[in-house]
Amino acid sequence: MLGLAHIGVLQWFEEHHIPVDRLSGTSMGAFVGGLYATGRSPAEMRKLALTTDFLSVVTFETPYTEVGFRRRQDRREVPQSFVLKLNGGPSLRNSLLDDGKINELLAREFFAYHGKDLDFNRLPIPFRCVASDLNTLLPVVFTNGPVAQAVRASISLPGVFPPVQNRDGHFLIDGGIQDNLPTDVLRESLHADIVIAIRVEPVAASAGDTGSVARVLTRAFSVGIANNEIASLKLADVVVNVPVDKFTEDDYAKVDLLIDAGYKAAEASRDALMRYALPDGAWNAYLSARNSRREQPGVLREVRVEGEEPEAVRQVMRDIKPAQNKPAAPAAILNSLKNIQSAGYTASFETVTPAADSAATAPTGTGIVVHLRKNPEGPPFLFFGPELAAATSNVSRAELNLRLVDQNLGGLGSEFRAAASLGYMTGLSAEYYRLLDHRGFFIQPSASLIRRPVYLWADQKRTAERSQEDYGFGLEAGRTISNFLQLSTEWQAQQTKWSARFGTEGGPNLKGTAQTGLFHVEIDRAATATISPSGYRLTASAGVFFHAEASDNAPLLKFDFHFSHPLGEKNILGLNTEVDSYLRTNVAQPFRFTLGGPFRLSASSFDEYRGTDIGLARASFLHRFESFRTGPGHGVYGVIGYEAGEIWSPETRAILRQDGTAGLVINTAFGVMTLGGAVGDAGHRKMYITLGRWF
Repeated sequence: MLGLAHIGVLQWFEEHHIPVDRLSGTSMGAFVGGLYATGRSPAEMRKLALTTDFLSVVTFETPYTEVGFRRRQDRREVPQSFVLKLNGGPSLRNSLLDDGKINELLAREFFAYHGKDLDFNRLPIPFRCVASDLNTLLPVVFTNGPVAQAVRASISLPGVFPPVQNRDGHFLIDGGIQDNLPTDVLRESLHADIVIAIRVEPVAASAGDTGSVARVLTRAFSVGIANNEIASLKLADVVVNVPVDKFTEDDYAKVDLLIDAGYKAAEASRDALMRYALPDGAWNAYLSARNSRREQPGVLREVRVEGEEPEAVRQVMRDIKPAQNKPAAPAAILNSLKNIQSAGYTASFETVTPAADSAATAPTGTGIVVHLRKNPEGPPFLFFGPELAAATSNVSRAELNLRLVDQNLGGLGSEFRAAASLGYMTGLSAEYYRLLDHRGFFIQPSASLIRRPVYLWADQKRTAERSQEDYGFGLEAGRTISNFLQLSTEWQAQQTKWSARFGTEGGPNLKGTAQTGLFHVEIDRAATATISPSGYRLTASAGVFFHAEASDNAPLLKFDFHFSHPLGEKNILGLNTEVDSYLRTNVAQPFRFTLGGPFRLSASSFDEYRGTDIGLARASFLHRFESFRTGPGHGVYGVIGYEAGEIWSPETRAILRQDGTAGLVINTAFGVMTLGGAVGDAGHRKMYITLGRWF
């Protein structure tokens, strides 16, 4: 990030008519240099550096809004997970951060210079950038090809961003390890007579440099940079030293000040620089010649997709078709690739000159070639992580959750998914999602086994304990319409065993079957899986519950609605409504609904209330004290809330419980941790802690 100071230096150059005839850069210098070399002005670069698109490229994972419907389910249900790649043997990811957003940013900003055979000497300013080859252990100087791919390789900070694989199969990382100040490239490859080096001065180490994995890796990287810059400085005629000791690599709130620091550094070197300034007439001629070499994309006339999987190729062609025969827009092309990327493929593209055809008399044409390949990191993937919920005067719940996902099993878009829970609840489940066609119609058989203890309460005291075991299988069919909407019908059959461990409450022991038929509507417009800064999520089901042991046949309704709305930059208003109802029909205890526990009447014990009909309303106000740059909504929050729940059963009729809650919430890329307390009516009060889902 400190390399953004180069923008300020270039701004000073422009204001004082210092021409740049050739340009080379490494790492962030490659990014800024690439933008300038392809015609961007310093003012445009400053504006870009302050946009949300640029500031949001640092993410641990693909944004929630851009993943498919089933991956959203994974994020919600196992948010506290780590991921093991099982393709080629178990291993963790090869980088701290996900590179999806930065790849999109580069493809968008350098779209007009994305050609496979592009000669960097033909750019508005001839350009070079440097990467390091992990296979040969030698520096790589890019002289041609898509500018975005060259810059992406040059900024691949090891351990932070994944390496880039080139056409030869070699893996490339940040060039700063070997040539952070590429004055030699200007002399040897671009034959420059005068070399001006812009050097971001090394910053002395501080305690903050060991405060996170990213900072430790960045600091270690600086060790190698300092040594290779010594030789590079000797090849420069002028060195502009930019002091950045007041900034850190992740100090995104000070981008403007950082750019200004570059401007001031150039001003401090005024005497050495002004000898190269051009008079007004020569400067205007220089600008005219530079701008005449700028390129603009034309109409998207041709699309080719290269890949080994015919189904995947056809899917991309369908998705990209709406963008054809329109002005080539990188955003539209990138959006058309998101479906196939969610299905476990990597997709990149290059621009080409369309073949001569009947459109030759039409406006200037642009073609693209999309390269598809299976993601080398998987599938299959194994998600695993802990979940904890504990409260005073209560029973603690701790589990280890695992989820196995194997995508494209039996066809593009089809997948096998299995899950296991170990601890308070022991569970096993498996399902096979079979996609029937590209429109999203599917069938999904499933099976599950769940065993858990059930505690029964009276006046906040545990009076009995039961064991519940459910074995079941089902079949769901429907249509996944988009990554935020699914409609389906489902039939389930289960065998239930309900037996006493101690106490007599909860009715007699029971062993028998039950069946359910439901129609589901699921809409997910939330911004994130856990604490969402905005949006809503709706799950609604309606159907029948029948042939159940010791129970009447009953209609069944289930409704769950979450809504969140930002109030200014640091506050969120959250509303939640949940209804589960047999419409006051009597069903046996094992099949009833429950309330109680953190965020489900927090002042009450876990599942303290059991009934055939329950309703819960919750309102929360969250204030963010600290923001984490790892994803939307990540940070430290204070929360206050109000909860009201009604429980009805044939034995007790309606019970209304209310409480107020307050606490601290820490939302990270690895789940949510809460610490809080609640005070309610009827003498209920609890302190609680949770790890895992935002309940």
